Amino acid sequence: MGAWRLHMIERALLGGVLVAAAGLISPAAARAQETGVPAKPSMIFNLINRPAGSIESRDRAFNEAIKQDALAPRPSPMDEWEPQADGSMRNRKTGISIVVRNPCPPGDIEHEFALAAYNRSRSRR
Repeated sequence: MGAWRLHMIERALLGGVLVAAAGLISPAAARAQETGVPAKPSMIFNLINRPAGSIESRDRAFNEAIKQDALAPRPSPMDEWEPQADGSMRNRKTGISIVVRNPCPPGDIEHEFALAAYNRSRSRR
């Protein structure tokens, strides 16, 4: 008896879904008939009816666009960075900011030793 009930419930649900689908489709079809607007052909018919030359012209236009992008001069990597008021640099594409600071200001003894060592190494070359 339990299987019979499940079967009846499934049939009732299926019938309800079909009625709901029919209720959604029929007003749309009636509106299309009332307005007198012919139904649009499917996308497949549009693709089949195209002349053969249009495909070649699209390919040619695509190839020319690719060539224009390839031949355009690339900006230097330095052009992507813009200086900020606080002395940092910000990348225009990524928005990343970089701050370079000297931890040893001029006049500091460590700075003077490092500068002397650097000058000695440069003189040996």
